[in-house]
Amino acid sequence: MEQFSLKPEICFGPDALDVLDGLTGRVMVITDEFLAKSGLLDRVLSHLKGCTAECFTGVRPDPSLELVARGARALADFQPQAVVAFGGGSPMDCAKAMLYFGRRLGAGEGVRFYAVPTTAGTGSEVTSFAVLTDTAKGVKYPLVDKALLPHTAILDPGLVAGLPPAVVADTGMDVLAHAAEARVARRATPFSDALAEKAFAMAYQNLRAAFDGPDREQARGEMLLASNLAGIAFDAAGLGICHSLAHALGGRYHVPHGRLNALLLPAVIAFNAQDARAAEGYGQLARRCGLAANPRALAAALSRLRAALGLPDRLAGCGVERSALEADGPAIVQAALGDLCTPSNPRQVTGEELRGLLRDLA
Repeated sequence: MEQFSLKPEICFGPDALDVLDGLTGRVMVITDEFLAKSGLLDRVLSHLKGCTAECFTGVRPDPSLELVARGARALADFQPQAVVAFGGGSPMDCAKAMLYFGRRLGAGEGVRFYAVPTTAGTGSEVTSFAVLTDTAKGVKYPLVDKALLPHTAILDPGLVAGLPPAVVADTGMDVLAHAAEARVARRATPFSDALAEKAFAMAYQNLRAAFDGPDREQARGEMLLASNLAGIAFDAAGLGICHSLAHALGGRYHVPHGRLNALLLPAVIAFNAQDARAAEGYGQLARRCGLAANPRALAAALSRLRAALGLPDRLAGCGVERSALEADGPAIVQAALGDLCTPSNPRQVTGEELRGLLRDLA
């Protein structure tokens, strides 16, 4: 028997934040300093006037184990009735982990968890994933548990309207990687396939316009929906070695996650396409985008899109020196092999094959 379920209630549209109006009691908002100072946080707080709200603004990119431990203690001390994660992937992941470990420190079991994304990329508002960084080892660890799922996801297109183009590019390519990997993952089902194909087509058709087009606000709203659909798809189906390698590289070199996925994805498609089932899945994605229905056409189109967005096609373009990559290669490969995303890749992969992918992208 196979199963497909969806926990988060999804509220979307210009008035989606209104769902917070009914909250009472103590509410902790988890975000970063930039959003706290940007004025966007005020939009959330304006819906919490009947609450005792406390803001945890200490989130940093690639949240560390130490940060999560500090946040979990703050959560347990405050004892909120609700938590609102506000931001991109880092605030989302940090909030999930704070709640997960905060419960072990005495935070209430009945805490309602609301997730409000301000980027169109991670889909974290609907996933049971959180990625944490061990700064001492330079390794990213995906934490996967259904207990991490928010109760409610709030998608307000106005929150992504003012994103810098570089962020749109990085996060948008992350959406495409999520959808592409979910479509061919080992745990894929007809339900996740439908979501992955819709998400991929929406992202492919809107990303360039969201980056610098005249109707960018509308396109960015479409990217927010695509990100959400891709999140549901990969939470059900799994991911693959594109994300495994991105986690391993990102934990060591601190390159934006979506940028690494953009660099890796065409090469990973070519590698996985040697599996007949994966090749068929990639062909379906290509067909949905108006391309020739084969993996080669899909990889080539993604490479062209990557170039149009000004993203690098080599690790050297991300600031990773070839000498550093050669020295760190064994540790990176080992981390990728042990990553929780690797078992759901459609092809089994060896360390030597991962090293070959890295060498080709140096």
